[in-house]
Amino acid sequence: MHLDVQTLSVVTVFITALLGALLVFAGLQNRSIRAPMWWGAAYVGNAMGLALSTSRGTGPDFVAADLADTLVLIGYGLMWSGARVFDGRKIYPVTVLIAPVIWLGFCRLPGFTATADIRVVLISTLTAVLVLLTAEELWRGRDEPLMSRWPSVIVLLAYAAVLLARVPATLLAPITADSFALGLSFALLSFGTLLFTVVMAFLQLNMTKERTELKHKINSLVDPLSGVANRRAFEDGAKNLLADQESSGEPLALLLFDLDHFKQINDRFGHGAGDAVLQTFAGSATATLGADVLFGRIGGEEFASCLPVGDLDEAFAIADRVRRNFAAAAARFGKDDLMPSVSAGVALAHNPHAVYELLAVADRALYRAKERGRNRVEAETQPAADMTSAAPSLVPNIEAVGEIVGPSANRRRYRS
Repeated sequence: MHLDVQTLSVVTVFITALLGALLVFAGLQNRSIRAPMWWGAAYVGNAMGLALSTSRGTGPDFVAADLADTLVLIGYGLMWSGARVFDGRKIYPVTVLIAPVIWLGFCRLPGFTATADIRVVLISTLTAVLVLLTAEELWRGRDEPLMSRWPSVIVLLAYAAVLLARVPATLLAPITADSFALGLSFALLSFGTLLFTVVMAFLQLNMTKERTELKHKINSLVDPLSGVANRRAFEDGAKNLLADQESSGEPLALLLFDLDHFKQINDRFGHGAGDAVLQTFAGSATATLGADVLFGRIGGEEFASCLPVGDLDEAFAIADRVRRNFAAAAARFGKDDLMPSVSAGVALAHNPHAVYELLAVADRALYRAKERGRNRVEAETQPAADMTSAAPSLVPNIEAVGEIVGPSANRRRYRS
């Protein structure tokens, strides 16, 4: 089969430049993720270098060889920097120039330009190092659940392996300038670069899309002010815990928290101070409960946590520790006659049928804490079968579909 090296080179240059422009455009559309612009610039640099390489024999050797490979190395350096940018790590622009400077330094040595095999060994080694550094950067961010990250690492490692394989192959079978082997080597490198560029550009675009979708998903489940789970995320997490409890049989506790005199704090010190108090409670409670415990803001100044415990005493102790730690953390916001504090209701059930049942019992305990002076914890446990039948009038009414009707009006009467 005849391989038209010139045609393959032109196609490689065109597609590489087109994909680079596409990535730059994607980066301009989504300024919150800047990595595609770096990756796009990398492909444009590679395309320029490959375009100059195709002029070998028709122009100065410095342009067709030395400068061409310098641009290619700059392109792979930009790809490495883009991987760092993607995962939020600091970049050092000068590092992009290290490999090109090394290359240009060798190109100034007498006899280096005329020795094709040594040039192939050096350019392959420098390129492989930059590709491996890019793979290492993406691997460091593997904790982020992006499906395209692992294929990207694998493709980068495979391409680096191909580049490094050229080193012993070239040393064992030296090639000379203008030889058929050199032309075939260039053709294969062009085809490999084309294949690598197409696959990597697709994966990089997909990683950017996945990152954007992940951010949207997180934003839909996180309360923007406090930084903890919102009501939707809390209820979903609590449902999962209830499902797990059916098999484990471990008691499940729901801790319901409500900041005391919060309206007075807003009215007296301003909404900025009120927001700071909410954030302080969220941070203090998260630090006390642990990052792996379900905790969220379910509305206004109300927060809740759902977690497996040994017994009611343990659940009570956890809630009281949250109360005490918050009082210490928020003391700086208060005055002698108005100190931020929190009341808590603790519910324990061995077989709750739904989240709202636990919320109803915890709400009843919280009502008692408010009635008895605030800044305290009250606890209650009740079999799931009796939860709704004996509920006091201040507990929200439960419809058959399982939704809570009118909790805000009831709660606001006695919580502030």
